[in-house]
Amino acid sequence: MDKFVFAAIAGTATLLASAGAFGDDPGKGRIAAADSFNDLDRNGDHRISRSEAGFDRLFSQTFAEVDADGDGFVSAAEFAAAEKTRTNLTAR
Repeated sequence: MDKFVFAAIAGTATLLASAGAFGDDPGKGRIAAADSFNDLDRNGDHRISRSEAGFDRLFSQTFAEVDADGDGFVSAAEFAAAEKTRTNLTAR
């Protein structure tokens, strides 16, 4: 019984931590949870499709905003511009 209670508490704490319930939002100032454009470009075609963005919840939520030319893909330049803009806005 004690092991079950401990496992339940540990599992709940893990879920809360991953949801950002403790402390600062790790995605604050970022457009994606992934560390780089290349991490999101899963097929290596040098652009991120809507389906590739779906693997990153944070980026999926900002995809349309980052896709500046509206072609359905995010280029490395669009990604870099969005990261720079987002970083500058949250630094204020």
